[in-house]
Amino acid sequence: MAAVMVGHRGEDSLPHGFGSRPWLFQMHGSKKSTCTFFDPINNSLEERVLPEFLQGKACLGFYQDWLLLADEQTRECFFLSITSFSKIYLPSFPESPDFFEAIVSITSPPNTSNCIVILVCSSKTFLLVSSPGRKMWKKVPLKYFKKNTGSLRGPSIIYNEQLFVMASMSVTLVIDVAPLIRGCVKMTVIDQLKPCPVPYSWHTFLVECAGDLFSVLVHSYGSRQLIIHIEVRRLELSCNEIYWRRVQDIGDHAFFLAGRSGRSLPANKARGVQRNCIYFPANNSDGARLYNFCLDDQVLNFTFLPENNGGLNRLQWAFPMKMMQTVEEDIFNSSDGMRSEETDSTVIGNEDENEVVSSRQWDELPIELVELLFPRLSLVDCLRLSSVCKGWSQASNFTRKGRVWPWLMHLPNLKYQSWKFFDPFCCEEYTLKSNAVVVARDHLALRFSKNGWVVITEGNKKVFILNPFTAEVINLPPLPLKDYFFDSISFTSVPTSPDFVVYGFFFQISGEFVEISTWCPGEEEWTVLEFQPSIPFFPSSNSPVLFQGEFYCLGRKGELGVFNPELETWNVLSKPEPIYPTEPRYGNEYCHLLELNGDLISVFRTDDTKQPIRVLKLDRSEMKWEKLEHLRGMTLFVDRRNSIAIRSPEKKYANRIYVPWFEGGMDSKKGIFYSMENNSYHPSMHRVEEPLTCVWMEPNLHLHS
Repeated sequence: MAAVMVGHRGEDSLPHGFGSRPWLFQMHGSKKSTCTFFDPINNSLEERVLPEFLQGKACLGFYQDWLLLADEQTRECFFLSITSFSKIYLPSFPESPDFFEAIVSITSPPNTSNCIVILVCSSKTFLLVSSPGRKMWKKVPLKYFKKNTGSLRGPSIIYNEQLFVMASMSVTLVIDVAPLIRGCVKMTVIDQLKPCPVPYSWHTFLVECAGDLFSVLVHSYGSRQLIIHIEVRRLELSCNEIYWRRVQDIGDHAFFLAGRSGRSLPANKARGVQRNCIYFPANNSDGARLYNFCLDDQVLNFTFLPENNGGLNRLQWAFPMKMMQTVEEDIFNSSDGMRSEETDSTVIGNEDENEVVSSRQWDELPIELVELLFPRLSLVDCLRLSSVCKGWSQASNFTRKGRVWPWLMHLPNLKYQSWKFFDPFCCEEYTLKSNAVVVARDHLALRFSKNGWVVITEGNKKVFILNPFTAEVINLPPLPLKDYFFDSISFTSVPTSPDFVVYGFFFQISGEFVEISTWCPGEEEWTVLEFQPSIPFFPSSNSPVLFQGEFYCLGRKGELGVFNPELETWNVLSKPEPIYPTEPRYGNEYCHLLELNGDLISVFRTDDTKQPIRVLKLDRSEMKWEKLEHLRGMTLFVDRRNSIAIRSPEKKYANRIYVPWFEGGMDSKKGIFYSMENNSYHPSMHRVEEPLTCVWMEPNLHLHS
């Protein structure tokens, strides 16, 4: 296929460092005459004026160093090489503007004879197919949609000479590519790519990596599209079936997602790229973010991208050809083996000095004096102190005497069979092996915690309550219905007490139906109570609060719903009056309810770090919300589902609201908190980490309590 040279090579239009690592770039079509370049490693943005022949063009796709460009005014369509700046033409685009938003799949470089270009337009039931040298695009109807409702949804990718494209109901269509250029369709269908069992939306990306095909599901929550869950599945081909299987890692590769497309790269081929990670940009109310999801520890990192008036539409990843040419075919590591963790032991002094020092000096210290130290130490320091010598380990109830405050518990990759805990005051992270993780086969979600016990759901049927430190597990009956879920869950007291009862709350999206399920030890199934209140109730995602014998649920408008477990009644209170005149959009903000010094406190926050957190106290004499300016020696801990209030162990931690974020990197983490003193987040928000499956909990090392 003949290529047309178009002027200079255009080095002046490329920023310094372009070609040494993956970059994000964005051509603005007719809106701007520049191209925006994002350097994700240095977190920098550059605007470069495009050569005149590229102005007004939109980038629709790419293959190696070839960009597929289209003119929004003339509909001219062509490939452009970013190394030689040569053109190869395609037929002009159809008149419909929808096709400028199409997902593009390309079989091979455009300067080869077997290059085929396929356009997949969301909500359509046909494909557009062409190749260099042809005069027009061929419309190829898909007969699948004559028998099945729905349409194409994207994304699409060419893998093993077949087009994989997502359709309605999460069905994957597999279409042979070669016959498409003649208008012929040979198709098979893969059953639904089911998301994780949560009632939220999701986006799917398809990525080819080292000879395998992967799908990445990014689940989001509410109107702000807050990311709550990410999972990866690999296409499995057997003699009898084709299906998607969830995997725990992507080996030494990294995935790069943008728009509805994805690419992969060995992490060691580019500076600053981490293995087993997924990179993608997304908009948020406080600006554009570049996310990095680490599959090893299930932590979502993000940095703020520099301001860009063009938004994130039509953003693409650029992988220079010289980088791709060095990729080794067999570098992919699919091992699911255990990660070895070594504990560093440091010896102070030389061997002779160690021989002189005797542990009897520590044993000679009276145990009564040692016990005076425990109330001044954190829980971990108490454990360390008790392990100094045998005599100190016999101190009575040393773990009960240590100072305990909430830790952020989260689940890393299932293959590591462990929980992780982050202490926000000491800024330390701990790992604890767990048999509960070993037996897990499905998505685990941490839903609620109380007195060191954590409610966990596995998939859409299993519920259990765990004390991760004593390894005690209480298995609950399967959930009442298939694909069932609780909007919130709570229990009355510690699971070993005689009055222990679990309560699960389900609210219909219309707010006109409430279902409350209860379970007591010894029962074989849930008892389900149904209510149809006269006043609709739209709950927050936070767990209900047991307050003076009743469960209080906070609505998104600031209203309160109350369940009386003794009378088995549900009521939406006429007071306090809602703080919003209309029902906020679902997921617009996090709403938390908790008990603080005998009062009910509500906390309203968003993921927008520029917006203040609002704290309100319920004035029960007049039943109205009042703004709370100070926590008076208390500290709050809030995550997406749970809230805890404690009296601060030290003055410097008081009047803070800790959120489930860290600031820092692998070697140093700091807990991020909101200060009620100056109404801002601390420390800096340069690099933020958030475990996607986490809950604040208070460590409890005592059996049966």
